[in-house]
Amino acid sequence: MENWLFDKTILITGGTSGLGKSLVLKFLKHGCKVISISRNGTLVEIAPNKNYKHIPCDLAILSSVTDLVNFLLVEKFSVDILINNAGVLSPPEYRLSNDGFELSYQVNFLSHVYLTRELVKQKILKQGLIINVSSPIQAKGHINLDKALDENEYGLFQAYSNTKLYMALFSKHLSDLGYSSFSFNPGTFKSSIYQLQKKWFQILYRIAAPFMVSSKKVAYGLFQIIYDQSWQNGKMMNRNGIPNQIKDQDQTQLIEFWEKVDWQLNGG
Repeated sequence: MENWLFDKTILITGGTSGLGKSLVLKFLKHGCKVISISRNGTLVEIAPNKNYKHIPCDLAILSSVTDLVNFLLVEKFSVDILINNAGVLSPPEYRLSNDGFELSYQVNFLSHVYLTRELVKQKILKQGLIINVSSPIQAKGHINLDKALDENEYGLFQAYSNTKLYMALFSKHLSDLGYSSFSFNPGTFKSSIYQLQKKWFQILYRIAAPFMVSSKKVAYGLFQIIYDQSWQNGKMMNRNGIPNQIKDQDQTQLIEFWEKVDWQLNGG
């Protein structure tokens, strides 16, 4: 089978650790050009590499996303595949981003919506594929946005579940708008997503980590779906290439949800 991915440009958020790092290495191995996005750091083990570019960007700051898009525009980058992968496990206590949104809501979801829309608007991403990393925990999410962002209603489990549902719904929304997009369910695997958690949680996580699936194996699953072009548009695919059910939503509520997201990104 011909490697249709050869020389394609892949932009991966959260590309210096966990699943993102494994994806970077996998795509580079198959002749792709890769742009890695994260707050700091670079993959020193593959530098220098003419096909690899790391660009600092903090998804907790919307202006940082704007700066990223402007840089890509000025440097005349063109992106073929966008993988919205970066995320944090919602912090134990309610925490706001610099832009005034609940932190995990912005980092896991809102900034990815903003990045995607700006890449499309500036024609950096032309008729490309958009992949949004979700989670099996999306099944526990809700789209009552006002309640979900209320400090008095905050709980880390619910907040995180909500963001992963929103990422799955984002792919469906993009598909309905005519874009090629699917969400990805990586299952439970070894990652560094626990960094905002309390010390006892981090210790328990490190104890359990050796028994979890590696990020390398998960990356292989996602890569294979893309390589084989076996995704189903608007659907959520697991690492074995099988479509998973996205939690059903009331259509009127969905319309209101996307209107509220638009309102947030337009300055509220």
